[in-house]
Amino acid sequence: MMHAPEVDYAVFKGVQDVMKDFELSIEDYLDIKNALLAALRSGLKLNRRDKSSVKMYPSYVTRMPTGNECGQYLALDLGGTNFRVCLVTLSGKQEPPIVEQRTHSIPVEKMCGTGAELFDYLAMNIHEFLRLRGLLEKQFYLGFTYSFPCEQSGLNTSYLVKWTKGFSASGVVGRNVSDLLQTSIDKTGAHVKCVAVVNDTVGTLAACSLEDRRCAVGLIVGTGSNAAYLEDIDKVELITARRMSGELNEEEYKSVKCVVINMEWGAFGESGELDYYRTPFDEAVDKESIFPGKQIFEKMCSGMYLGELVRQILLFLTEKGYLFDGIIPDRLRKRESFHTKYISETERDPPHLLYSTLYMLTEDLLISSVSIQDCRIVRYVCEVIGRRAAHLTGAGIAAVLEHIKRPEVSIGIDGSLYKLHPRFRERMTDILDKLLPPTIRFRLRLSEDGSGKGAAAIAAVVSNDSLP
Repeated sequence: MMHAPEVDYAVFKGVQDVMKDFELSIEDYLDIKNALLAALRSGLKLNRRDKSSVKMYPSYVTRMPTGNECGQYLALDLGGTNFRVCLVTLSGKQEPPIVEQRTHSIPVEKMCGTGAELFDYLAMNIHEFLRLRGLLEKQFYLGFTYSFPCEQSGLNTSYLVKWTKGFSASGVVGRNVSDLLQTSIDKTGAHVKCVAVVNDTVGTLAACSLEDRRCAVGLIVGTGSNAAYLEDIDKVELITARRMSGELNEEEYKSVKCVVINMEWGAFGESGELDYYRTPFDEAVDKESIFPGKQIFEKMCSGMYLGELVRQILLFLTEKGYLFDGIIPDRLRKRESFHTKYISETERDPPHLLYSTLYMLTEDLLISSVSIQDCRIVRYVCEVIGRRAAHLTGAGIAAVLEHIKRPEVSIGIDGSLYKLHPRFRERMTDILDKLLPPTIRFRLRLSEDGSGKGAAAIAAVVSNDSLP
């Protein structure tokens, strides 16, 4: 029930005072862009990457799909609390791929159990996917989209550096995840060979390249936040050193001009670059997370954390007496009870109509007595947090575009937050226009299910456009 039509402007002024530290200026975003640009360039230097918060991992993807690839390929996309098994059919005619897929949630006990249990669970679902389609006797190449920080020494050799996004499965950090997956697949008897491990940002870039040859950046704005881009291979000192030492085949790399870099920009801020811009609420979310002090940038702009950030703010505003008559609702006391999707839902309301906000507060959070003022305050908090997330993401992309210096570039974007939030794209575009010189023209392209299609397309490139 909604009551009390009048808004107390003194209360709203108090709320604005609480939220003012989230309202950054263009100068602030310029500083953040420049700090990320400096971290990016340090990450490319062999003698400085260990100290850089942005590690700039080479993906060893040196050829983008052209749209001429053909055949059927599998993709396994593990990027967060859900995973997908995809069967991707490429026509070879530069047409959009045909994708059949199944999405599964990952039980918490698999996320936090043993690595063997997690990968056996993934392999079991691949086997079931093929069985239901009568494809168990057929052989497939598989591209594995694995969206966690990894150190790669080859396209199919990818060692987990650390878990993020709520995962903590034992026995995986420091191991080649391709081997772990292949071992589990072999146990099922399925005729599937994992030939490439890519980050979801790399997959999104590859998927966008199938339809847009100007695509040079892949961006994920979902559970996590990360970007990948095409880099001049001579600027990647780690690859140069590995070629000189003989670890990489010089003949194979002689004609290579570019390599896709997985930035892992979610860790930006771990060296203190964002301390000036973090609020006590950001620090509270960080402190209560699984890995305090890690993934600072991601905690300020990704779907996994924004809902909890809003919850922390709403608790504080209620304690101050600005919300819900000063009475903290039971549901709001529970960590992560305010889902990030609520931020998108509240912003779908026009300013004078607050139906989605009211429904969320009364039906989802079970708050029995909600005023118009409560709805407006909650919507305002969600708007400020959503805007900062979009602007931070845009500042990150501005740093990448300034670095690669292409006059015209497309950015392939995937992720639930970007897709479902009604104003994320608009706000990203707005901040990019303000942070970039007019000589750089950019296009934001939604690349739906990009990580699955892209991983399969990379598998097709690896397999020389033919099935095993």
